[in-house]
Amino acid sequence: MPLIKIFNFQFSIFNDREDRGQTMLEVLVALTLIMLFLAGIAIVELYAAKNVSFSEKKSNATKLARQQLERARVVRDSAGIGALSVCQTTCYINNQLTPMPITPTGIYGQSLIIQETTAVDCPLPPVVITPTPVSYKATSTVLWSTDTSVTPPPEVSVSSCITDWR
Repeated sequence: MPLIKIFNFQFSIFNDREDRGQTMLEVLVALTLIMLFLAGIAIVELYAAKNVSFSEKKSNATKLARQQLERARVVRDSAGIGALSVCQTTCYINNQLTPMPITPTGIYGQSLIIQETTAVDCPLPPVVITPTPVSYKATSTVLWSTDTSVTPPPEVSVSSCITDWR
């Protein structure tokens, strides 16, 4: 073993413990810490993948809800507000712009409700319009769930004001 002598003191460069290597306990502690770290990374990755899936579905649901509101505006502009009378309860406006009192099946359940509302909820412009228009609040709701263990199922609701004047 190499020794260094300084002022009549002898120092060993290597102590006995370092010559033998790591103890079994130190190796086990190190492996345990590495396993805990890797397990934590795996859990974070799983949650990230789940959140990405949820965000994609929420984005699609928002697009579908906005699409229902736009279809209601198109029906109002082409056939008048009376064509949306079936939507005073729950309805669905299909690709042919026909309001139906049902909701489609599949991953996304869509519904549209049109209710007469007050000027507080849907204010009119500050000009005199004859006859006085009636304001309606259109609310499009989209539910989705591929996992039956989620209660209540996630949903997106988008609302807009629709009037009967042009």
